[in-house]
Amino acid sequence: MHVFLVLITGFLVYFNTITAPFMFDDFPYLANNPAVKNFSFFTDTHQVLRLGIPADVQNNFILRPVSYFTFALNYALHGLDVRGYHLTNLIIHIGNALLVYLLLFLMLQTPSMATEAEEKPAVALTKYRYLPLFCALLFVCHPLQTQAVTYIIQRFSSLVVLFYLGSLVMYLNSRLATAATPRITWYLLALFSCVLAMNSKENGFTLPVVIALIEFMFFSGDIGKRVVRLAPFILTMAIIPINLMFLATVAKPAESDLLVDSINLVNFRGVSSWEYLMTQFGVITKYLRLLVLPIAQNLDYDYHLQRSFFSVSVLLPLCLLLTILGAGIYIGFRSRDRRQPQFQVYKLIAFGVCWFFIALAVESSVIPIDDLIFEHRAYLPSVGFFIAIIALATAAYGHRTGKSIFESKTATMSLIVVVICLTGAGIARNSVWADKVTLWRDVADKSPNKARVHHNLGVALTERGDLEIDDRITREDVKLKFRTTGNEAIEEGIKEFRTAIRLRPGFVLAHIFLGNALKTLKRYDEATTELMTAAQLNPKNPLPHIILGELHEDLGESDKARSAYSKAITLDPMFPLAHLRLGRLYAREGLLTDAITELEKSVQLYPDQAIESSIAELKGKVGRL
Repeated sequence: MHVFLVLITGFLVYFNTITAPFMFDDFPYLANNPAVKNFSFFTDTHQVLRLGIPADVQNNFILRPVSYFTFALNYALHGLDVRGYHLTNLIIHIGNALLVYLLLFLMLQTPSMATEAEEKPAVALTKYRYLPLFCALLFVCHPLQTQAVTYIIQRFSSLVVLFYLGSLVMYLNSRLATAATPRITWYLLALFSCVLAMNSKENGFTLPVVIALIEFMFFSGDIGKRVVRLAPFILTMAIIPINLMFLATVAKPAESDLLVDSINLVNFRGVSSWEYLMTQFGVITKYLRLLVLPIAQNLDYDYHLQRSFFSVSVLLPLCLLLTILGAGIYIGFRSRDRRQPQFQVYKLIAFGVCWFFIALAVESSVIPIDDLIFEHRAYLPSVGFFIAIIALATAAYGHRTGKSIFESKTATMSLIVVVICLTGAGIARNSVWADKVTLWRDVADKSPNKARVHHNLGVALTERGDLEIDDRITREDVKLKFRTTGNEAIEEGIKEFRTAIRLRPGFVLAHIFLGNALKTLKRYDEATTELMTAAQLNPKNPLPHIILGELHEDLGESDKARSAYSKAITLDPMFPLAHLRLGRLYAREGLLTDAITELEKSVQLYPDQAIESSIAELKGKVGRL
């Protein structure tokens, strides 16, 4: 029944996300990433470095091969149909919730949860039997989890938790096993899952620390044997530093302006570790507030870097976090006295608090990451929060009444009401993700002064306009209707691009997309101005020249188009779109040999079956000539 409740709650919260489109970083890291469309890249990762894709994407692939392998499996099964990706993410999320349940269920059976008069902790397992259920329910339904589940590319966040929790559960099974064979089997599986976590996302680095925490909080025995048991897990912590060292030697520097943003640990941008840490005091406090009261959620917060330690924005959050951490450590020491009537829940409170801070150690400490805050970063820490908060409620109720909170129908119903309310909030939050324009309008309302937000809303609006302007429609009255609404959407997008440029003068990508939108509306002079501005702001960026080439093609100026494409290739010979556009121009002009040459360069940098078919067709024509 408990498993069924977790399953049904998870599906209720996420049933309306199965058809949500690709968003934001889904495109460069997944939908437009050829490395997930061929399994050969997993056997030779050096191939990825030879692709004409942004360095951020290459680095991400090398650091997180397990996550990308799951995307490759999705693509092999159903291509770019978003339903398969969403369903997989949902299964992972519900699996994580069930692992939270198992984790607590096993913890209640550990030797340290038994009183001095007991040989086995049977009383703890009976007395707190609903504690695992409510922790799992809060985890699966809380709306703060939506970004890690509904945002397809953030499978990174949910998958690492799957292996993270799986490793902990298997380690506990190994320690609780009485026979040698299951003990060794569970131990090896826990170690294997730990390695998978390290290769899913960088915050898997903290897993051995949590395993050590479980060992020393919930078990006892000879210290030497326990250290030997933990040693292989500690050694796995070398995996991520080794991968980062590999990237430092072979990966090309990250290219600014070609991506909207980046999401891994190798994209530092001139932010000191101290400034980043000071800022994270407020960010962590924000995560806590969202876990307690999940209102005003936002995909892209307008959060500012803190530069002065002696500011209220730094000192107040720091004092709060130190108070919570100090209280957790104090409760942990108190839980060592088994004569305490509720030492079991005290132990769980301390464990949950420590988990929360340990899980944040990679993304919210001294390692600067481009984005200061993202909700999906709270996914792993939230496990510790839910354990601590339910254990705290249990302890408070027990201290006041002398009974278990789960013996009270009123208290239990109150917890059920909380779960129902959070489920409703999760459904409402997911409804915002149903459409790109809806999502980015929501973000723009909450972060009106952030240029990137208006740029992304502009992209969403122009994409909607392009879809509505469909040349395949034959009836003139219908075509006119859709062209009108399409133009209106593009006009709205143009306003958003201009807002982005006003908020961030010199925003190259906004100028490029503004120029492209103006080109779509055949406002060629304005489009040229914007594209030339982008080229002046970043002379190394080939994209403005490619769109200028498309503009000249629209005007029938083939020589100028060819010149623009050639300029783009000169600036970046590894940019496949420039070779593709030039190759197609040559094909239209009848220069078949030149077309084949450029298209082959394009397909080497960005493997694509449609382009390979075009090359074969052109070679057939050359052969017949």
